[in-house]
Amino acid sequence: MKNDLYELTRTRRSVRRYGSEHIDDEIISEIMKVALTAPTSFGHKPVEYVVVRDKDMIRKIGACKQMGGSQINGADAVIVVMVKTADKRQAEFWIEDGAIASAYILLAVEQYGLGACWVHIRNRMGQRGTSDQEIRSLLGVPDGYTVLNLVAIGEKGETKKAYTDVDLHTENVHYEKY
Repeated sequence: MKNDLYELTRTRRSVRRYGSEHIDDEIISEIMKVALTAPTSFGHKPVEYVVVRDKDMIRKIGACKQMGGSQINGADAVIVVMVKTADKRQAEFWIEDGAIASAYILLAVEQYGLGACWVHIRNRMGQRGTSDQEIRSLLGVPDGYTVLNLVAIGEKGETKKAYTDVDLHTENVHYEKY
């Protein structure tokens, strides 16, 4: 049985080194269209994005995380995934909503043969405050939003082996009962 989505997911691996090739704006736009189709709780659509292409700003954003932020350096684009959390009724599942949208982005990036890496921001510290506060300040994001993560995107600068059926932990799947 042909399973195109499985083929895509088994080749998608986190990439932390990037080549120098520029990603066309049209591809970024197509990736963002996929992100905008991600389901959200109660259909509220509270997830918003800032697409950053400026290399200097990418480095500044990476510096907003004490550990692990430098892995976005060298990426051609960074998508800042944030969720409107001011309205508590709409934000009950803000982490889930942002995570699902981020997973959609990761798969869309792979579809174009590009590399991507999720960089966790929630509950992380920056240089003077939280990573979330520092990133929002840098990008002029108004109050009422919380940054969940970043997705760095670029030409793959490293090769990782695709998963095979042997790599799957099928023992983690249970039917009817544990």
